[in-house]
Amino acid sequence: MELLDAQPDLDDVFARWALADHTPAIAWGLIHDGRLITSRGIGTLRVGEQMPPDADSAFRIASMTKSFTGAALMSLVVDGLVRLDEPVATYVPELAGWRGPTTDGPPLTVRHLVSMESGLPTDDPWADRHVDLPDEGMDALIDAGASFTWTPGTRFEYSNLGWGLVGRVIERVAGTKPQQLVTERLLGPLGMSDTTWTRPESTNVADPYRWVDGAWESEGKTLGDGTIAPMGGLWSTVNDLARWVTFFCDAYPPRDDPDDGPLARWARREMQQPRRMDTIDDVRTRPSGPARAVAYGYGIGLSMRLDPRVGVIVTHSGGLPGYGSHMRWLPDRRIGVVALSNVRYGNMAAACAEALELLADLDALPKPPPEAASTNLQHAAERAVELANHWDDDAASDLFADNVALDDRFDRRAKEAADAVARHGALTMESLDVDSPQRGDVIAANGLVKIELELNHEGKVQWWLVQDRTKPSDAPIMTDPATLRGLPRSAYVLLRPAGDLEDGYERWRGGTLDRLGTTPRVLAAPHATLKAFGMGAAPLTSDDEAAIAALVQAWAAETAPIELRATGLDAFEEDDGNPVPVALLEMAPGFRAALTDLWDRASEAELPASSTDHVGADNWKGHLSLCYLRAQPDQAIWEPLHTWLRHQDTAGSTSTAYEAELVAFGDGTERRLGRFPLTG
Repeated sequence: MELLDAQPDLDDVFARWALADHTPAIAWGLIHDGRLITSRGIGTLRVGEQMPPDADSAFRIASMTKSFTGAALMSLVVDGLVRLDEPVATYVPELAGWRGPTTDGPPLTVRHLVSMESGLPTDDPWADRHVDLPDEGMDALIDAGASFTWTPGTRFEYSNLGWGLVGRVIERVAGTKPQQLVTERLLGPLGMSDTTWTRPESTNVADPYRWVDGAWESEGKTLGDGTIAPMGGLWSTVNDLARWVTFFCDAYPPRDDPDDGPLARWARREMQQPRRMDTIDDVRTRPSGPARAVAYGYGIGLSMRLDPRVGVIVTHSGGLPGYGSHMRWLPDRRIGVVALSNVRYGNMAAACAEALELLADLDALPKPPPEAASTNLQHAAERAVELANHWDDDAASDLFADNVALDDRFDRRAKEAADAVARHGALTMESLDVDSPQRGDVIAANGLVKIELELNHEGKVQWWLVQDRTKPSDAPIMTDPATLRGLPRSAYVLLRPAGDLEDGYERWRGGTLDRLGTTPRVLAAPHATLKAFGMGAAPLTSDDEAAIAALVQAWAAETAPIELRATGLDAFEEDDGNPVPVALLEMAPGFRAALTDLWDRASEAELPASSTDHVGADNWKGHLSLCYLRAQPDQAIWEPLHTWLRHQDTAGSTSTAYEAELVAFGDGTERRLGRFPLTG
């Protein structure tokens, strides 16, 4: 869906929040790729009058001001006049006595103040009523000292007073009020003429309200400018804030273009880095949607969210008596949203979060740009393919950093490449999947071969791995010591999934584990059992194991590779009555014939039976066990999980097994008795 096609749905989001928050007015706008692409107004700027807001209506933006003060400070950092990690007393000597609650704490630094790690207590109620604190009031406050909650540099704690102190740093260093520096260095050059430190004289200004006893009540006259205002004193509009959001989005990606903005791009990027992490919270971005864990952090006057769905989110809210505001953007996607309201602490953060979540639900969010390979990585990828096809030690030495030969011998690496070429034919680079400019994967053989590359500081390959995705893992099947101790002397013939089927297995198992809660379970490496031996009253002997290995080897030599194809998820029941979530495998004619032949050979050789022999080859269901439960799950857990299993789409999850594996257990250990190529 195109962004503008989502306009009606976005209208509904903000209309609902206007009702939920009892806000007289909301002005909001959507910004993409440097433009305010749409904006809307809801309600009225003044209760009792028809004064609908628009993109030029002014609201007080409260703590969103911190990003402006932070940018002004960073302009002094760019000029070399301020160092973030310098003690704040270097610039404001009367703060030398401000120390944390413990004697072993560090000096209070500028960075502590701007990244919300000063240890000063959260003070929203107090600060909101002291925005207009005069100079002499700040002087008296500094002289009196402060009570700290935490030792500086150890915890996140949101402090507005800290930003008042940042304003004092700016004033001492620049020789001018922080308000003037913001206006001259940022607002003027960016054309933000409707952003001011005092209430605009225009009539297109939102009056402040609160909802009390079922009615709107005026908050009265708003506070003026003062020494706490650097934390939250600005007034602005959706149009102006669209410029501000664009200004920060434009800092990405780092590039060689002219950098002639009012603040260097590197400084804008620095402001958007989460320098102090706060919490990891379960967030329900849409009231009717699922929750997910999101990490919170703070940069310089800006807050960050590390969101597993949409990536890095940069935000800041603002709240004062009579106003609530928010701005939020995805820097890599160059999209953002702004919302301003005129009710006390209006929850525009939730409204903006839901708006972007809605765009994600509608698949309307712009895609983040792919990482681009450096020239060195592109050249290394081309040479890597040539080396894999025609190994030469001298060429390898020229391509690789000196650690590669030390990490693994060239003859082993050459064989790894040769095996892939023998199975799939000469390799050609179909794509280069870039993780970073110096790291990526060469994709070949229709995605079945991957060459992992990572360059070092010299531009040489320091990491090289040829991964044949048709080659299964050789990880142990069972690593749980208690389970190993309980297994009798027994042996299993099995096939391991690889490639897409292994990837699917990991997803399905992850979804299963997420839904099992605290139900005890044991994990095994993914495998499909074809035949078991032993497991009964008479454990296997060494002679039994040797005979089984010989039989499996002979069977494998006459058996063609077997395709493993998932057909769905379900659950079996173990002998102990506990359910086993499984991925079911299609019993295609070739698979069934191979299985039947193995069972027939074992019966004819009179090898030790197993407790599963009663099922018979004709009724055997190929499967991959997702986990083994060690207790009956509560029905409140199991029934939704079982329903979820049966509704999963496993289409396209296939792999081909080119070898069978014989694994033995007993005496608390797992032993591999052999891996046998399927060459029939």
